[in-house]
Amino acid sequence: MQLNDIGQQVWSRCCDVSAALIAALWPGRDFPEVSAWIDRASPPTQRGIVLGTLLGLFLASLAAAQFGLIGMCLFWMLVIWLIR
Repeated sequence: MQLNDIGQQVWSRCCDVSAALIAALWPGRDFPEVSAWIDRASPPTQRGIVLGTLLGLFLASLAAAQFGLIGMCLFWMLVIWLIR
């Protein structure tokens, strides 16, 4: 497996996570619709959507970490609940 293939797989997973989080927070939208919306966007817009969503997730995790182990457990439970 080449490095380029691994990068494409990681990017695909990042797009899926972003689409799942956006679909969970955007009323009336489901995962396939949001995923198709991201795929239709131009490459710079796709990068902005995906990286912005993941940055927001990272910043939310930092905020949750301020409350210690309980905050991190609640944060991950919320993320899992939203994605499912």
